Order: sequence, then C-alpha cells, then structure tokens
Amino acid sequence: MNRKRTIDRISELISRFIAEVETLNSLNLYDINIHAENVIIPILNNTYGLNLKNANLDEKNYSAIDLIDKENRVAIQVTSTANSEKIKHTLNQYLKHKARDEFDTVLVYIITKKQSSYSDEKFEELINGSFEFSSSENILDFKNILNEINSWISLPKIQTILDLLELEFTDSKLELRKHNLENKDKLSTEILYPNLLELKLPEKIYIGTIGINRDEIITRSWETKYKLKKSSTERSVVNRAFEYLEIPYCRDWHIFEKKIISFKPLDETSEPLSNLVEIGSVEEFSLDEFAEIGYKYELALSKLIDNSIQELNNKKDIQWLRKERMFRFRPPKSLKSRKIQWKNKKTATRSVVKEVWNRDETQITHFQQLSFKIQSFLSERKWYISITPTWSYTYNGYQSHKNESQLITQKKKLETNNAVYQHFMFISYCLKYKLSEDEEEYNLINFSDPFRLNLTYKN
Repeated sequence: MNRKRTIDRISELISRFIAEVETLNSLNLYDINIHAENVIIPILNNTYGLNLKNANLDEKNYSAIDLIDKENRVAIQVTSTANSEKIKHTLNQYLKHKARDEFDTVLVYIITKKQSSYSDEKFEELINGSFEFSSSENILDFKNILNEINSWISLPKIQTILDLLELEFTDSKLELRKHNLENKDKLSTEILYPNLLELKLPEKIYIGTIGINRDEIITRSWETKYKLKKSSTERSVVNRAFEYLEIPYCRDWHIFEKKIISFKPLDETSEPLSNLVEIGSVEEFSLDEFAEIGYKYELALSKLIDNSIQELNNKKDIQWLRKERMFRFRPPKSLKSRKIQWKNKKTATRSVVKEVWNRDETQITHFQQLSFKIQSFLSERKWYISITPTWSYTYNGYQSHKNESQLITQKKKLETNNAVYQHFMFISYCLKYKLSEDEEEYNLINFSDPFRLNLTYKN
C-alpha cells in the first residue's frame, strides 16, 4: 500500500471512530468513551513519541486527567465534549488538585471534533499564569493527528498507526461494541462448572504424641539399604516404624508438632496406627474445633485430607508422584493400556493409560497416562478440593519420557474446554466410586457430585 492510500485509510477509520462515538453518545451510551481512552493511548504514544498510560491504573487519583506520562510530564484529558465549559472544568480541576506539580503540560484530546475557535483569554483568566495553555497547541483532535502523520516520511511508521486502527474499527468490531452497549443492562444467565468437589469427612480428628523410639529405629536402619540420618524428619522415621513394628502401611496420617493426627481412632487398640502413639496421649476434636485453633491447624488438617486422598487413590491403582505433587493412573501389571468404565449421562469407557506406537506400529515408544493435581481448602466451614487434569508420558508406566513437557504441551493445545470438562467429570467419578469389584473399601473420605453454578449478570 502506498503512502497516500495508507493515510487516506487512516483518515477513513478515524472518521468511523468519531461517527461511532457521536452515535452512541446521542443514545446516552457513554461507555464508548472509556474504550476510546484505550484506543487513543497507543495512537498518541506512536504519534507524539509519548509513554502514556491510563491514570486509573496509577495508585494516585488524578482528577480531570485520563492519561499520564510521568517520564515526559504530560497529562491528557480525553473527552467527547468539545465546548469551552468542558475545557475550563478540566483546567479548574487540574489547578485545584495541583496536578501541575507533577506535569509540565496538560492537553485535552477531543474524540469527536474540537470547536473552530476558543477564547484563550478566558482560559488565561482562569489559570492566571500558573502554566502555559493555548487552544491551538493544547487542544487536539483527529486533525492534529492526521497533520502529524502526514508530515512523516517513514511508511512503516505510518503503517503502525493504520494497523492500530484496523484492529479496532472493522465493521464486525463496531457492530459488536454497539450490541454490547445497547444490551449492557439486560440480564444474562450462564452455567459454570467449577472444578470443585465438596468433601464428606469424618466428624472427628484424633491427635496423639508420637510413641516410637526414634533413636532405635534410626540405628536399625543402618543395617539396611535405606539408611536414616540422625537429622531425618519425623515422618521418615515414622514411615520406617511401620516396617519394624509390622504395621500394615497406610498414608492417611500426618505429623504435626511432633504428634500424629488422623481420622482413624488412635485411642483404639484395634487400630494399627495406635501402635505409633503414646498410650493415654490421644485427644479428639471436631473438625471445626481443630481448624479454628489457628491457621497452622487448618493447614495441618488440609495436609491430612491430602494424605487421606492418597490412601484412597492407592486402592484405585492411582499412584501419587511426590516430586510432581500429582496423581497418575497406574498401568496394569501386564503393562498395557488401561480402560475404565464410568458413567456421566450414559455409560462409557475411557482410556487412562494408552500405548503409543511408532509409525510402523512395530514398537511401543511410550505411554500416555491421565493425571491430575488436587488442592484442598476450607471455605465457609466446608472442605473442598479443586481438581486440575493433566497428562504424563512415560517409557514404562513409571519412568518419565525425556520429552514429556513437550508432549504435554502438544496434547493440551489440541484439547477443547469441553475435553477438559470431561476429564474433570471422569476424575470426579473415579474418586467417588469403585473402579473394580475387588477394590478395597475406604470410607474415611468421600465426595459430593460435581455441581454447577447459575451465574446471572448484566451484559
């Protein structure tokens, strides 16, 4: 496109902008003026070499100023009202709030079209020599921009302005803005499906002082392959105590202030975990009572919930990846694809472990496994978890593929919002229901059905 045609097109698009503002203002739809500020910022910056930003984004409240450039000490009011009273009001507010102490120059940019003339005497009478202001230099409109652009020799520089205008003033953009403004007070309803599940937890939590001989367990470990250090964490030592005390291992407990907390009754001898605490030291609390002691207690309860979910998922052949802080569906022992039957609106089958073959289909190159992260939190005395679906890529179901991050990125690029929603619904089903007839029962933690929110709002 040659220089003249480029400038003519700029003039055409600016005229569209002005017509849009005038039409909508005549209908008392003034939100377009806010939009105009955001359009005008990049145009003024590129035209006059400024570094303007919206004054509303600054921590200070600049009365009668819409755009500021602190580096060049320039303040600009953007308005579609071109009369002298509006200019005088701007100058009066500018004086009243002492914005002149931060800026050397105040400009008024008229979105529509400025008057053919203004009374500089009245402006001078108002500002009384506090700063320089003349209608010819300090009041601008589209003609000033066109005159400035027309003086440029560089076509790429002119093209930059055209690109900015083309982005905002196509026919479709104009129609969309008009529709949104005309319908801004109409109510709309949208159904949202948050990635949240409400938890159903036991009524009580038990807490007991650790009752194992720490030094003895550490010393015994030195005779094994996995040696503990004197400085090992309490959890590492308690983990080893399961083996030495011949207690069936479980994950649904947490160390807090050198005590063990669990949803399991630590004061009952029939509970294997009771062997890890001192006799007579166990206390019981309601969940609300425990969480309300303090924020550290709420965090400890959140950690216990996470550990209990690990225990639940282990019974479903969903492994916990400690380093990655996420869950991953395990492959079958025969190392092949794993499919799970589930039901949303109707019964379906989903692959959670999938074999990926080479192009000749002669060799499995890696496995694609559905994974997810969870985060538990307390809100209005109720506990929830958020579920974030993701993927894992492994060589053998356990060892990460060297290109895993790239493979995950490629996979997510192909997924639609509906696909992610289906992942969430499927994972929710897996947490709530048994995945096989021989899955061991676990009743300490359960989940509500996924819920939806009806959001009503004004356009």
